[in-house]
Amino acid sequence: MIRRPSLGAVLATSAAAALLVGGANLASYAATHHGHGSGASASAKPTKKKPKSIVFSLGANDQVFADGTPHLFIAKVPKGTYSASISGFVSAPTGTDNNSYTCLLADKKALLHLLRHSGSLTGTQRLYSVAEASGVDNSFGFGLINDHNPVAQVDRPNIVYGCVFNGADPFTVARPVEFALTPVKASQQKGKKFTLPAMKAHQLAHALR
Repeated sequence: MIRRPSLGAVLATSAAAALLVGGANLASYAATHHGHGSGASASAKPTKKKPKSIVFSLGANDQVFADGTPHLFIAKVPKGTYSASISGFVSAPTGTDNNSYTCLLADKKALLHLLRHSGSLTGTQRLYSVAEASGVDNSFGFGLINDHNPVAQVDRPNIVYGCVFNGADPFTVARPVEFALTPVKASQQKGKKFTLPAMKAHQLAHALR
């Protein structure tokens, strides 16, 4: 049986080179200012602005990505607290269990560190969103890309987003892959420890299988 590749194994052979020679694809992020019309009341309360998502897209409908190719890009985003997510749909021929993909939204410096130091956990909190799958163990939902990190602390502006596709067959885009960062406000809370008796803990583990 072919084993599911790890993040480092999938990326190490191609991602580092792509980052070094691919150049920067800088994204702009500007706040929109809303003024009052001439007929607005002086006492009118300003409308609360909804947070703006920063969205990067990869691919177009029916676009084909060759196997064994990285599609990674560098961008700049404002520092802050975000809800980070990756979503999309790519299709590969059925019956090819060795196909796999890794899509990520990550801090550039942290990603390069992890590629150079296989097995290290340093900086993994800056892998803001990661979605990976292999046809060998995810045949039903393979290609449905979906990952969500509700609270990601982006403390450095340079990020990397994109996907690496591996396998024997090309991948066709059924829905473009989107990498989104939505500003959120979060407050840290602390709960009270809850201890289950050993027997109940065993029953809980069995019930959730």
